[in-house]
Amino acid sequence: MARPLVLLLLYACAAAAVEAGVQEQAVQGLIGRVLGEEYVPLFALAIVDRAAGVGDAFELATSPAGQPVYISGTSGVALASGFHWWLKYYCNCSVSWFGNQLELPDPLPVVDQIKFETPYKYGYYLNTCTHGYSTVWWDFARWEKEIDWMAMNGVNLPLAFVGQEYVWQQVYQSLGITADELADYFGGPAFLPWQRMGNVDGWAGPLPQSWIELQKELQQQLLARMRSFGMTPVLPAFSGHVPAALATHYPSANVQKLDPWHFGFNGTYFLDPLDELFAEIGTRFIETQTSVYGTDNFFSCDPFNEVNPPSSDPDYLSAVSKAVFSSMRSGDEAAIWVLQGWFLVHNRLFWRADQARAFLDAVPDDGLVLLDLWAEMQPIWEENLFYGKQFIWNMLHNYGGRSGLYGSLPRVAAGPPTALANSSARIVGTGFSMEAIETNPIVYDLMSEMHWRTSPPDVDGWVRGYVSRRYGQSVASETLLDAWTLLAHGVYSCNRTHQPGTSGSVIAARPDRVIERVGCCAPVPLYFDADDVCNAWAAFVDEGRRAPQLAQQAAFSYDLTTVTTQALSDLMIRWHWELLRAFHRSNSHKFDLVAANITALITDLDVLLRTQPKLLLGKWLADAKAWASTDAEWVTYQYNARLQLSLWGKAGHLVDYAYKLWGGLVGDYYLRRWGCFVDSLRANITAPSAWDLLAYTAQVKTLEQQWTLDTDCSNYGALPVGDTLQVAGSLLEKYHGVC
Repeated sequence: MARPLVLLLLYACAAAAVEAGVQEQAVQGLIGRVLGEEYVPLFALAIVDRAAGVGDAFELATSPAGQPVYISGTSGVALASGFHWWLKYYCNCSVSWFGNQLELPDPLPVVDQIKFETPYKYGYYLNTCTHGYSTVWWDFARWEKEIDWMAMNGVNLPLAFVGQEYVWQQVYQSLGITADELADYFGGPAFLPWQRMGNVDGWAGPLPQSWIELQKELQQQLLARMRSFGMTPVLPAFSGHVPAALATHYPSANVQKLDPWHFGFNGTYFLDPLDELFAEIGTRFIETQTSVYGTDNFFSCDPFNEVNPPSSDPDYLSAVSKAVFSSMRSGDEAAIWVLQGWFLVHNRLFWRADQARAFLDAVPDDGLVLLDLWAEMQPIWEENLFYGKQFIWNMLHNYGGRSGLYGSLPRVAAGPPTALANSSARIVGTGFSMEAIETNPIVYDLMSEMHWRTSPPDVDGWVRGYVSRRYGQSVASETLLDAWTLLAHGVYSCNRTHQPGTSGSVIAARPDRVIERVGCCAPVPLYFDADDVCNAWAAFVDEGRRAPQLAQQAAFSYDLTTVTTQALSDLMIRWHWELLRAFHRSNSHKFDLVAANITALITDLDVLLRTQPKLLLGKWLADAKAWASTDAEWVTYQYNARLQLSLWGKAGHLVDYAYKLWGGLVGDYYLRRWGCFVDSLRANITAPSAWDLLAYTAQVKTLEQQWTLDTDCSNYGALPVGDTLQVAGSLLEKYHGVC
């Protein structure tokens, strides 16, 4: 079968710089998708040579009439970034995950020649986990929008982890591993990131062969599009994680079983990098991958992500690092290793100075790029743990895709410039390393700009500009600007450096008498004043009612929903406490009143969430179903989709790690859990000390397990229902007095 031209270009694009004409055409296509094809002729695009600086650059100018708009740049990414800057700062427009505001001024603005040059070589994007929590069910149409977003926001070094199972299958079968043995190795689609990192094997599998084939085709499309913009995709490399069956086929190989990643999982298998078979597999993988996907010379490899090496001996760790890098260079002589720095701080007792330095110093300085993964909160570079190696300053921001308002705008604004100004810090890029996306767009908007800035912006002024761009200058009233200032100074100014994302929503927690955190990792205590969120909520509703054109905007509708959701989540903390106080005092009347309030709040929130297209359990499940070619595959995919949102693992340690406040999930799963808890307490209201925690826990776990196995999706619509402003307004009238 003849391949499309774009895929025929794949290998050439990977082997050498993409031709200027290809990149210019890619940006023309982007402009057409964002503004409409009729606007493409208004732009004159040109790729120019890169100057002495290390980073991308773009120039903007117009004729005295405002058109054509001349954009020159050193790459397709630079051209797209210039186009985006023109939209934001000359046309007061906004492009977002949750709706665009594209009211172009008429006539178009006149732009005197301006030039921007980033001080950074790399703009990194995506986390291994993002491919599980956000993008797992995406098709090319959704990926196309994301790649456009990447290009417009300076991303030139994206993590490209889709479709690697096809390559692993080819490699391991060439080594004699059977399909049945690989079925115990590959995880289900929603858990592949953790199988790839060597945390778990076979969890939520088996992985259908159709998935492997379709993801291969998708990856070829994604790489072709990324490369057309001049991006350098980061592909996987061999880290040492192997199928258990390898030890059977190669009994003399030094394969060790590692300690379990989390309680309830089995340990995975690690081939010692000093074993000669390691080099063979590593080289064979990159060569096979190159034949299928091409190469851009950058490879992500994390041998010890949240698992410890077999030995802490510095000489051993140095030899391991050399062997990993050597296997990359054997398959690609220009290979550069992209390594998450997370391992250095995840287990500080293991990775002491001698161990860390031995591991890092074993790789040449120009052969390694470290990712400072959570730099907005816990910058590793400030602790001098990179030992002179080059690194990328990343914003992690989100864990598990958990819902809630959260961010630290001041730290995002100040972080990269601080590192840039430090003469001992070898910062070479900025990036996004979130576990999940499509949340808190204001934080990502600011972070993307820091790739082009050398000093922090005035955050208050920047926020006001953001609001004007997001909704349009004509409807961005002072009331709305003040509401966003409350949010910016509160929920978006988190300064708890150990705060792993948003404060946990009690609504999504497994109910208990004491809820200090949701699951393992989302602390419930608020770091902001809940009254600020309530006041912002009231302002949003008032402005939506005052300006009907504002209420019709997708971005405003989404923002109103998330602010309302946060306010109700905060209120739930108090009502949980009141429920328990009534229980311990055997006050049946008060208990029933609060229980009714909790049921109403969760039900009301579900009605609101169902008005949003991107906050629907039904959409998540429908996207999963779209990949299934048989009923059996649909059962597997639905189980994966449900399991990730709920129990996650076997023993419950990761329960609710990836909770979502989504329509359908809130009104069914979370409501049923709270109903189970309330009924259990009510049965013992006259004798609170007789309440049986173990009996209740067994009951709620049974409910949770049954929900993950359920295949009935009839209650979960994939399309939004209702009017957001109308619902949010009625909820404000109902709850604002107690908010």
